[in-house]
Amino acid sequence: MKIFKVKGQLKACFSPKEIANLLIFKFLTQLFSAEKLKNEPYDSIAVSDYIKRLANHSADSTDYELYTSILNLYEQFEKNCEFCFNLKNNFNPQVNKITSIDDLYRYREDPPDIIVRYKNNFYEFELKRYRDELVLDKIYTFVKKKVIMHYSGKSNFLIILQLKPNSNIDLDIFKKLHENLKKEKNQPGIIGFSLNNNNKEMILIRVLPELNMSKRPYNEINAFADILQSDT
Repeated sequence: MKIFKVKGQLKACFSPKEIANLLIFKFLTQLFSAEKLKNEPYDSIAVSDYIKRLANHSADSTDYELYTSILNLYEQFEKNCEFCFNLKNNFNPQVNKITSIDDLYRYREDPPDIIVRYKNNFYEFELKRYRDELVLDKIYTFVKKKVIMHYSGKSNFLIILQLKPNSNIDLDIFKKLHENLKKEKNQPGIIGFSLNNNNKEMILIRVLPELNMSKRPYNEINAFADILQSDT
């Protein structure tokens, strides 16, 4: 973990591997002794179970949002970024320590929900969830109400799409959404979507400032393992 002071604001920044370790360590210590975790690699079955719980939204909501944002933003920023959080004014780097996910929740100050440090620039992200039908009118109304009309300036947003199982998914909607949003007077920064396509593939769509899309096979366990095995 690194501590930065930017415009009078303390920020705690973690490598992808560090934040992933914080996220799962508390869960694993409930199953294994701390000594065993130090001397042996993570038990793949336990990690798999935890990932499934997160993906099924049965684990803590804050954990799920953090988990999802790490996976998606890690991909969007070329697997070459750090994840940062503003710290409360009473945080003293000489006294206070962040060694667990509970410590992070205790000392972080939001908004924003998460900050990406990429090439020495900080990108602040708000996390949103969308649970309605994937139709243009509804998703456009959601973005306009929750983002365009609610925030000012160049804020960035990652919207987690939580659709019903076996929902009909028409990706052309995002092209039309991009065209509609470009007409809005208030232009935020990045607006991206994360979509689980019926447990077959993960789709990342960016609708502002430009339109682009990427896909990867749905295997969140391997994706998380990729972070845990990274060099940083």
